[in-house]
Amino acid sequence: MGVDLRLIAEARRLLADETPLPFDCGTLCGHRCCTDFGPDEGIYLIPGELPLFDGTEDFTRWQFHSTREYEFAPSWEERFDAVPFLQCTRLCDRTKRPFECRTYPLLPYLRPDGELEMRYSFLARGLCPLPERYRLDELDPAFVEAARRAWALLMEDEAMREHVEWLTAQFDALELPGLDEEGPCGARGGGEPS
Repeated sequence: MGVDLRLIAEARRLLADETPLPFDCGTLCGHRCCTDFGPDEGIYLIPGELPLFDGTEDFTRWQFHSTREYEFAPSWEERFDAVPFLQCTRLCDRTKRPFECRTYPLLPYLRPDGELEMRYSFLARGLCPLPERYRLDELDPAFVEAARRAWALLMEDEAMREHVEWLTAQFDALELPGLDEEGPCGARGGGEPS
């Protein structure tokens, strides 16, 4: 059983019209995050998000990754057999894009005081130009806040809270900088969680 579909739909809705910059940031890189997938690259759906795709999408190629064979939050191995993995064959209809595409290139980080903040994804480096060109505080604040609120909403589900804790551990293990520290190339806001 996946995350409550109503939580996922609301989290996606919060980000329906928000973007990192006041223009199509895909023009900076030729929409690489949407089109430059190699054979093993793509985006994971939140467990339970798949029903929001009706099978008529003509931009999708699907795989289902076993939680025992791929790296996920440890508890997910007991909760889920597999997680949907989407590879886009072309630019999609933006209304259909998965949740994590909507927050890209940001991922959540849970601070020791329990506050949730957004950081640049450690997987964005080399693909997305935003972490190298913009400090996190130079992104549209409405986008950053919508992403934070959407992840906080998803964390009402125990499996998603465990996922955010696991992402936080990945940040910490990589010793990636936070909001108050300088990141690579002068970018503030840090590394890149999966």
